Amino acid sequence: MKLTYYHAPFACSMVSYLALLEAGATFELVPVSLKKGEQKTEAYLALNPKGKVPLLVANGQTISENTAILSFLDSLFPTAKLLPSALMERTQAISWMSWCSSGLHPPITRIAKPGNFCDAPNSEESLKRLAIAEQLRNFAIIDGKLAGREWVFDHWTAVDGYLFWVWRRFAMVSGADLSVFPAYAAHAERMGARPSVVKTLVLEAQLAGD
Repeated sequence: MKLTYYHAPFACSMVSYLALLEAGATFELVPVSLKKGEQKTEAYLALNPKGKVPLLVANGQTISENTAILSFLDSLFPTAKLLPSALMERTQAISWMSWCSSGLHPPITRIAKPGNFCDAPNSEESLKRLAIAEQLRNFAIIDGKLAGREWVFDHWTAVDGYLFWVWRRFAMVSGADLSVFPAYAAHAERMGARPSVVKTLVLEAQLAGD
């Protein structure tokens, strides 16, 4: 199967990119510069009218949204065990990924781009403060889940990759003190040592410099 993946540095497309590497997939990588607005070009919108990353093209068929892409990759590469195989655990993994996209990602966006959510005068700092507070409450939940555990489930899954992106991106945009989440911090450190993450961070540094 021919796979083409559209990825932007620092964006949540890191999540499915990590999964592709973990699965040992052969794919073509197409960098997308959000800074240059390449996600809004006519050519890209023809593939993904949402104008966002990630986007996976599999044999000419497009798949957007990390949760959908990760589910597809798990079925395509079953031996990689990107998601748990047991029905209940797999369903719980989908629940975690859904929360990552609908609950953990939005506060990051509000912090990074507050002007996109409210144009009232002097509202940006308030938006950031509320988003940071919301995310810290979320992080407390994650920290509790990871306490005494290496990964969210009994083995590494794509959920761990998603949580790593959330941790890293929130740390980059918020400046919040994350030392109060030792289990989550240890998880991020373990993730940072994985070859797929090392390779991805090198790529992101290269793409960000272009």
